[in-house]
Amino acid sequence: MGIQELTEKIKESSKKRTHTECVTLLKNAHIIDSEGYYSSSFFSSETVEKDRKLKHSINV
Repeated sequence: MGIQELTEKIKESSKKRTHTECVTLLKNAHIIDSEGYYSSSFFSSETVEKDRKLKHSINV
């Protein structure tokens, strides 16, 4: 399977995900923490701090 085919497959599967499934996927990938804020593993401390200050949590 080539890159283009893989990219299309990923795009199609993402269209079928519910919000809850997206949040779970992001949490399992440690992109967001258990509270729904950006993870400090992937984002700068400045971004994480700003996210928490503005209360931009992504949760179900």
